[in-house]
Amino acid sequence: MQDIAAAFANLAQVETVALAGSTTVGQSDSLSDYDLYIYSRQPVDVVFRENLLSPRAKTLNLHRTFWEDEDAWIEADGTKVEIMYRSCDWTEGELAAKLDRCEAWMGYTTAICYNIQHSRVLFDRSGWFKRMQKRLLETYPEALARNIVQKNLPVLGTIIGCYEEQIRAASVRGDLVSLNHRVAAWLASYFDILFAANRSFHPGDKRLLAQLEQLPSAPDSATKDVRTLCTMAGNPERCLSDHLLLMRRRLEDWLKTKKIL
Repeated sequence: MQDIAAAFANLAQVETVALAGSTTVGQSDSLSDYDLYIYSRQPVDVVFRENLLSPRAKTLNLHRTFWEDEDAWIEADGTKVEIMYRSCDWTEGELAAKLDRCEAWMGYTTAICYNIQHSRVLFDRSGWFKRMQKRLLETYPEALARNIVQKNLPVLGTIIGCYEEQIRAASVRGDLVSLNHRVAAWLASYFDILFAANRSFHPGDKRLLAQLEQLPSAPDSATKDVRTLCTMAGNPERCLSDHLLLMRRRLEDWLKTKKIL
């Protein structure tokens, strides 16, 4: 990856090239790819990207915008690589939203923070990225943790139209698509709460059971409960309501011990 980093480092608008993903946290396996992030003051020209990547790519997806502005390719040896292009202004704004204004989302609130915190710098023109990482190492705002809990906990099961109500209706109807969709949303908020209450940034959507087991604290039987929920979610004949209620009550009891509820 160093040769690619060096090519982008020659562009005046590029501040940082960083490697992130499973390779930087010791969780890569045979299915893992390489995730490179380019942080720039101005967009990187697509023609430059094509000229750089085409000679080395067996297959190339250039300038795809399904999630972020990305290039993805497969090298001759089968290695998969993705490059994500991010604006420095956008990145600073995302961190300000989390660390200064303590804004919460419905699930995955602090995933961008985890991504940046655990990135490995390959090039950092002025130390800008190191300063971003330093901000994340200094503190996890108490207001952010509380806002994440306050935003995500009610939708699990205590308000009109909550996820548990929608899951119950989907089970009665035998609506598999809706059932799985709402269970995924329930779990997204559940995990957002778990990481926030531990003052840990959210690691994203992969290997969450392993991440759960590494948390300093968690509700009783949390790992077993999540496994059971995922097993039940594929069968509309098994109503999940009782199990979801049990998980939520265990979560609420645990949050009280964390003095965040």
